[in-house]
Amino acid sequence: MTSLYLHGYNSTNQNDRTEWLQQFGTVVNPLMHYRNFPEDYRFIEKLLLKNRPDVIVASSMGGYFAYHLGNYYRIPTVLFNPALAYSHIIKPDNRQLATDTLHHICLGKNDRVIPPVSTLKALEQWRARTRIITFDMGHETNFDVFLEVCQQTGLFG
Repeated sequence: MTSLYLHGYNSTNQNDRTEWLQQFGTVVNPLMHYRNFPEDYRFIEKLLLKNRPDVIVASSMGGYFAYHLGNYYRIPTVLFNPALAYSHIIKPDNRQLATDTLHHICLGKNDRVIPPVSTLKALEQWRARTRIITFDMGHETNFDVFLEVCQQTGLFG
């Protein structure tokens, strides 16, 4: 199994999450700076095409890219507080909307960085197949929540 892991803004690509994912196979986890969104998107898309991941796991800003690329290439995603409300970053190709791709999305009820209501509103307009999981947390996702959500998806193991 190959996983593409996209960390959030001002975060890192080396952490306990990538270590956990490695037990299931290859983990492609680029260090992103998220400074030039069109170039960042193209860079991630090239990595995706080269490595053909079975799943994309991402958080926050990485979740924005993962959502759209997962739709377009029909790759399931596991997203933690994805920045989907920031639709001005990149206008996705219309072919990326309303696919049969399943997105497992974990939202923190107390997230002040990306309020869950804004994510739900974006998802409603895109008509995506989603499984929403909420936790009593803020924007940061601790490892125990990460592990529980990944295990609930049935994609790992």
